[in-house]
Amino acid sequence: MAKMRLKHFGDSYDIVKKSLLQWLSSSGPWAAHPMFTHQTSPDEAEAFSRFLGVPLVATEVLDTVSDRAHYFASCHQWHSLLLDPDTGVRLQGLRGRRAPEFIFAKELIDLANVRPQALTLTFDQSLARGREQEQIRAKLAHFAAHGVHGFAYVSHASFMVLGRSVDLVQHAREHILATSALPTHRIVTTDFS
Repeated sequence: MAKMRLKHFGDSYDIVKKSLLQWLSSSGPWAAHPMFTHQTSPDEAEAFSRFLGVPLVATEVLDTVSDRAHYFASCHQWHSLLLDPDTGVRLQGLRGRRAPEFIFAKELIDLANVRPQALTLTFDQSLARGREQEQIRAKLAHFAAHGVHGFAYVSHASFMVLGRSVDLVQHAREHILATSALPTHRIVTTDFS
């Protein structure tokens, strides 16, 4: 196997991704879109897929000139999906050199609409320290206003779970709490109405 060049592969964030995927396995089948922002060899991509325990949707690089709609179109055929941006979720779109670091709210809403009986799990490290709960609640409220329900796991490695089906999202939340034995204060949710 080629030497791994993925700078952060196997770090604590990856451990949380793997744990969440295992806890959410009943809402699967799952796949991951790693949202690579650098060239990755087939051996590296396979090692990441094997570590997570799910297939990768695509391994193309997301850069400043990527057609983002086309880039995420490969996700439409998959059931439940992990999205792994470098930084996290932005409510407003962004252009320029930092754009590939994020998934935008509109993209997440579009993915939920295309896959109404599926979940989307997304990494979100774009939260200000000390304001994580406040900011994640604002993001969840934004999604709820667009008919996408969700909850978040808030820690040093925060993630959101989103979906159109309120029943599916509620079941996923209950299952994570029951299976993981996480303290409830780590799970932030909005009103499921």
